[in-house]
Amino acid sequence: MQQIDLNDMRFFVTVIQSGSLTHAAEQLNVPKSRLSRRLTKLENQLGSKLLDRNRNGVRLNDLGEHFYQHALIAVEAAESAVNSVADCLATPRGLLRISVSSEILRYWLTPHLSHYLQQHPDVELNITMENRRANLLQEGVDIALRIGELDLDDVVAKHLLDIDSGVYASPHYLKANGTPYTPQELKNHRLLHKSDGKNWLFKQGNQRELIQGKKALQANDASVLAQLVEDSYGIALLPELSGLIQPHWQKLLPDWQVESVPLYAIYYKNRGLAPTVRTCVNFLSEIAKNSPK
Repeated sequence: MQQIDLNDMRFFVTVIQSGSLTHAAEQLNVPKSRLSRRLTKLENQLGSKLLDRNRNGVRLNDLGEHFYQHALIAVEAAESAVNSVADCLATPRGLLRISVSSEILRYWLTPHLSHYLQQHPDVELNITMENRRANLLQEGVDIALRIGELDLDDVVAKHLLDIDSGVYASPHYLKANGTPYTPQELKNHRLLHKSDGKNWLFKQGNQRELIQGKKALQANDASVLAQLVEDSYGIALLPELSGLIQPHWQKLLPDWQVESVPLYAIYYKNRGLAPTVRTCVNFLSEIAKNSPK
């Protein structure tokens, strides 16, 4: 195998993180045609294609994903060698990409963002709100905040806190439709579900009640369900986040417990020592530590 040019590896990593040759060429300040030739040269030297190129951008194949993980480590190691290690570790700087679900961004993270940026003025935050599980590797995400149990490999999942949930309805809805006093009575009501959430499993001592009533609506954004509760359309199982739950709503079945859901900060193992990632995860842990129980 021929000797690989480290700059070609840097070009490759930038293309994957930016999502297209056009964006990468702009970031690197090189002509797109030159960048394309360097990628082709890299693939020829490796003896295999690494990515597919089309009008919508680039997409790694299986071998490309494997090579990208190692190339990213090599490029970051080279950059660390050029810069002062002590300075880099002391002062986080540069771009930090965060992927976060809508309700966590709106009702948990946003109130603290200005504080983080004031503490770390050299960090450029790029936050993407999405209710799907981002591919950290392919999408260049540094940290993902996700609710629920995880089944991911090669990542660190830092547990931040457990979020309680409760069943809520507006007084107007209950006046018009009656108040359920047992889990089974919920089946007679319009139920609003998180499409990516847990089943409605209620616990009281040793008793368990799984409710599988008619789903009047499903959405992967808790804010949508909250608005329909406010509009007196139905009953929703909602995460108990400050600002999401309105004080005039009625919490139903207070003697029954619903299993809480964990919130994790997820990042690749090799990114844990990066100053931006390390300081942000520590900051998120402090927020969680001081969050109302």
